[in-house]
Amino acid sequence: MQQNYILNGKLTYQKEKKTLLNKTLFLLIIVLVLTFTGCQTTKNDDFAIYLLAQDIPVRELRQTDIGQLVIGTEPIISSDDIVSYDKTSHRIELTQAAFTRIQQLFPVPVELDGIPFVVCVGKEQIYAGAFWTPRSAINYDGVVIMQPFGTGETIIQIALGYPVSEVFTGNDPRADPRIMKALEQDEKLK
Repeated sequence: MQQNYILNGKLTYQKEKKTLLNKTLFLLIIVLVLTFTGCQTTKNDDFAIYLLAQDIPVRELRQTDIGQLVIGTEPIISSDDIVSYDKTSHRIELTQAAFTRIQQLFPVPVELDGIPFVVCVGKEQIYAGAFWTPRSAINYDGVVIMQPFGTGETIIQIALGYPVSEVFTGNDPRADPRIMKALEQDEKLK
């Protein structure tokens, strides 16, 4: 009996070690993908979406002052990655490279509680949200970008709430005038 307990303890330790190694490898892959996919540094007044440079649970994102969030040095989506932005539906047509980059945010197994992001104009942080997978059974009352699948289109949408918009709470930040002005100046707005 004691031998089984020791064996189970070793197996549990090995599983935890493997999980930690997988998470570390995933983060390294994201950094390498961002480095080698031609991410551009944004200009002072460009629309961009950044991942966080800090580890913060999505559940705490809405309660955290946006000025306290530390964003990455390079955007996951820059203005150069955007073909067009529909100001009514907040659907964004991306270049193929950017669309692929977003798809790669969702490794197997998929994070079911979201991957935080911040929408910026230049480096000014406008609002936060989370990349979300439809495989999740967890409700989220914030802004979401759903996991894209290869359907022939390279479109993502910034939406309110998951799984339905009725769970969203607060004011809709997506049409912030600073964002619309930046997209219009870059001739991305339609």
